Amino acid sequence: MKFWKSTEWQRVRKIRGLPLLLIGIALIPSLYAVIFLSSLWDAYGNVNKLPVAIVNQDRAAKINGKTQHLGNNLTKNLVDGKQLKIIKTTKSQAASGLKSGKYYMTITIPSDFTENSGTLLSGNPVQPEIKIAHNTGQGFIAEKMTTSAAEKLQTKVSQSLQKVYSQTLLTAATVSKDGFNTGSEGASQLSSGISQLQDGTKQLQTGTTALQSGSAQLVTGLSQYTSGVSSANSGSAQLVAGAQQLATQLQKVSDEINAKQQAKASDLAKLDAGLTELTKGLEKLGEIEAPNIDLNSDDISSNAQNLTTSLEQLGGSLTKSGANLKNISDSLSKLIAQNPQLIADPSVQTVMKNLQDLNTNLQDSGTSATASGQAAQKINKDLQPLVAALPELKNLQAQLPELKALSKGTQATKGAQQAIKTLNASLTEVSNGIATQAVPGAQQLAQGASQLNTGLSQLNANSGTLNQGASQLNSGTTQLLEGENQAIVALGQANTGAQTLSQKLADGAVKLSSIHNQKSNVTALSKPVKKDNSDLSKVANNGTGMAPYMMSVGLFVGMVAFSAIFDFMTVGKKPKNGFLWWADKQTVNAPVWIAQALLMTALLFIVDGMQTQKPVMTFVVALVASFAFNQFVILFNVAFGKLGSGIMLILMVLQLSASAGTYPIELSNGFFNAIHPWMPMTYSVHALRETISIGGSVALDLTVLLSLGIVSMILTWGVYEVKLRHNQLSFPQSSTAE
Repeated sequence: MKFWKSTEWQRVRKIRGLPLLLIGIALIPSLYAVIFLSSLWDAYGNVNKLPVAIVNQDRAAKINGKTQHLGNNLTKNLVDGKQLKIIKTTKSQAASGLKSGKYYMTITIPSDFTENSGTLLSGNPVQPEIKIAHNTGQGFIAEKMTTSAAEKLQTKVSQSLQKVYSQTLLTAATVSKDGFNTGSEGASQLSSGISQLQDGTKQLQTGTTALQSGSAQLVTGLSQYTSGVSSANSGSAQLVAGAQQLATQLQKVSDEINAKQQAKASDLAKLDAGLTELTKGLEKLGEIEAPNIDLNSDDISSNAQNLTTSLEQLGGSLTKSGANLKNISDSLSKLIAQNPQLIADPSVQTVMKNLQDLNTNLQDSGTSATASGQAAQKINKDLQPLVAALPELKNLQAQLPELKALSKGTQATKGAQQAIKTLNASLTEVSNGIATQAVPGAQQLAQGASQLNTGLSQLNANSGTLNQGASQLNSGTTQLLEGENQAIVALGQANTGAQTLSQKLADGAVKLSSIHNQKSNVTALSKPVKKDNSDLSKVANNGTGMAPYMMSVGLFVGMVAFSAIFDFMTVGKKPKNGFLWWADKQTVNAPVWIAQALLMTALLFIVDGMQTQKPVMTFVVALVASFAFNQFVILFNVAFGKLGSGIMLILMVLQLSASAGTYPIELSNGFFNAIHPWMPMTYSVHALRETISIGGSVALDLTVLLSLGIVSMILTWGVYEVKLRHNQLSFPQSSTAE
């Protein structure tokens, strides 16, 4: 049987308009895919035709000392860029146009855009704002396109501002490098100064240690000195009493001598006048009594000598104390000379004042003691004639009896007369010496001893203050030594910190020196990351990307329409078996599904200019998919009649979402994710993507589709066989069954 002379073709030719209708059915996939895809083949390439309104309300402002008008610059760049159809309007026109659908998006640049842009490096940065408004109800896809353009606009504006501030930051970094170098030099000088200060502190510590040792010796010496002052105070009191007693006793001696001389003056006169008559009056000589002078030369010499010795000892003690005080004062003066900063210490000043007062008191006391000693020595010297004369007086008194014997002769009388005159003169001289020299000297001694006692009392009263000041000096030097130890440690730490600071500043300057502010640096900093996109496949435009989905939909829709129009149950004559029934129908069916696949694919190449990775395999996949869909749809049509065609319509709707033709299946809900592997279009869409854009293997997809078509074909044989046995077939009204 020739293909074009089959019974089915004879039946088709007898039905008016059916051959033409079959041609139209063969074009259904082409009309569905080619025409639809051509309407949006390069939709994203025509985004510059989308009308967008821009409203520029920005005012000029200063950024880094330079007047800028970023709103005008941005508006000009958008208009000149032509990424969208930018139209400059007023605020009211933009709002009404967005509402009416005249504009798909409005861009508003606020009046403070440039002003806020200049605050990004200030203490209170305010981000500049661009207001973008959409009207999604006028077109969801258009809103997505304009949103994408708005994001690119935001990125472009951000990069423009980053360029301005990157220039500022790089310039500041260069200035900071110079500042770091200067700071490093200053830190080095600081470290050197701290080292010198640390050395000076160590010297101060050495001096303070010496001061502490000297102050300890001062405390000990002052303690010994104040003890000696107390003893001297007691001795001076005794000296005052003794000196006063000496003056009184001497006055008594002088008065007694004068009294005796006056009492015997007449006798001496008579004696002198009557010596010539000595012989006559010798008998009466025994009646004359010698003056009873009760003077003990040993007592006078001993008291005078004791007084002189006591004064000399007191003067020596004061001289020794003054020498010790001078040594202490010299040590403190030497320490202060080595460490001038100690002069500002209050405790050091107090000690110096106490030492000066003590030295003054000792000098006064020494002067008084020296004067008293000199007076005592003078009195002792003046008393020596008296002491020397006393033995003569006693000898004279012892020789009076002999005078009586000698008075018998003239020569003896003359010698007696001369002796009496000599005795009288000596007594007068002794009395005058005691009255004029010894008594005033003793009184001066008593007065000096009293002054010495007063000075020693004051010194004794102030010795507690002096000891307290010395103790405070010792305590202060101890605290000063502790503070110097802490200062040495702190200075060591400060020196280490200064050295670290200097090193870090130098390191920072070295690192900053690697930062340049050339134009290329500003550009790189404004856009630090260079995007390197790579894609395993290339999709030229929107139509090419959607072609696998629309080709699959077109083929499935063409099969459903074909099954609804063409009668797969009516036969020209009764077939012998189910296979022949199916084979007879295939003489018309096969040309249709083959024509659908070939015409649709060819027109996409010719009309829409589709370019594919594997053109031949694209035809092969289209043919296999058309065969699978055709056999699958015919199976349900033959098995269930009109109900089967309805089921296929439902299946087609499910496949529109479950085949992942438009959006990734992961974006769908769980139901569509579950049925995705069981949808025939899942495999046709994937296979066509591989041949058109990816260039990968389609073996699995073709295996599934061929399996679906072959299984459906075999099952259709069985259905035909069953219907033939049950005589469920129909014939044209003008024909009869064989």
